[in-house]
Order: sequence, then C-alpha cells, then structure tokens
Amino acid sequence: MQLGYSWLGKELAIDFANTVIVVRPGQEIDGLETEEDLERWLELERDRLGELPRGRLQEFRRLRAAVRTLMTAAAASDELPAPAVATVNRASRAAPRFAQLRDGAAVDESRARTRADDVLGAIAASAIELLGGPDRRLIRVCGAPRCGLYFLADRERRQWCSPSCGNRARVARHYARRAR
Repeated sequence: MQLGYSWLGKELAIDFANTVIVVRPGQEIDGLETEEDLERWLELERDRLGELPRGRLQEFRRLRAAVRTLMTAAAASDELPAPAVATVNRASRAAPRFAQLRDGAAVDESRARTRADDVLGAIAASAIELLGGPDRRLIRVCGAPRCGLYFLADRERRQWCSPSCGNRARVARHYARRAR
C-alpha cells in the first residue's frame, strides 16, 4: 500500500520516522516495504537530499527503526536507548559533510563512500540535531485514533499532529461516552 505523505516538509528525521503509519496498536503500514517505496520517498525528499541513491533498503529500515525508537522514548520523556543511539551515530559518522569554497561559491562536500551513505548520514544528522537539542521536549506521538505520526508540538498541551486528527479524537471520545 502506498502512503500519501501529505505531512512531508517537517524535520527530515520526523518525515523519515513517519514512513511507518500506526493504524492501531499492533497494526502498521510500512511505507518503506520495497526498494520502490524507498525510491518514491527519496524522490519526494529530493529537494533536501539531492541525487537519489539506489538500493540498501535494509540499512534505511534499520536507521528508521532506531530513529522511531528514539522519538518514542523522547515523546515519553524516557532515556534514549543506547542501541538506537549507536545506530544513529554510526550512520552519521559514515557521511561527514563539510563546506568548501570553489570558484567563489560555497560547495557542500561529503566524504561518504556512497550516495546512500550520504543520505543515511543526512537523516541521522537530522535526528541527532532534533533529539540532542531543545526541540526534543516537543516531540510527540499523535494521540488520534489511526494516526500515531510523530510531530513537534508548538505548544505544551498539543496532543495531535493536525486539526483533523484533533477532530477525529474528539469525535471518537464523544461516541465512546454515548456508547456507555
């Protein structure tokens, strides 16, 4: 099943983590199930990630699992699990980026061995910046039925990723009260 990705444009790490949709507890839709799914997501993120790498789906999925683990821990105000931290750090180290001046223009360079290392490193760097900075306390998991997307709360008590999710949650609560 292809995902719509209507939420793209947030922090890169959040967009990446949200390639898994929690339909209900124990039931998920995986937006990176195949190489074609990965290529589609990378194409949608081309403006931020540049030229598309090919292959290495399992490495992207492994990094995504670590990022999701870290975001879930951050949303619950728990300590970040060491194995997930190690996975993100390893991906970040694989693709150090640096700026160079060439012919009077700034050029972004990378020591990555492959284009996939570069993209994995960019995603990992986004996760590190988000989880290691002040915005970590703003990470939430949407509380609406059939959502579960990660988002950054723009205010302390925000529980939903979008107004439509807030409406869906309020309607579900209303029906639950009437059913009693």
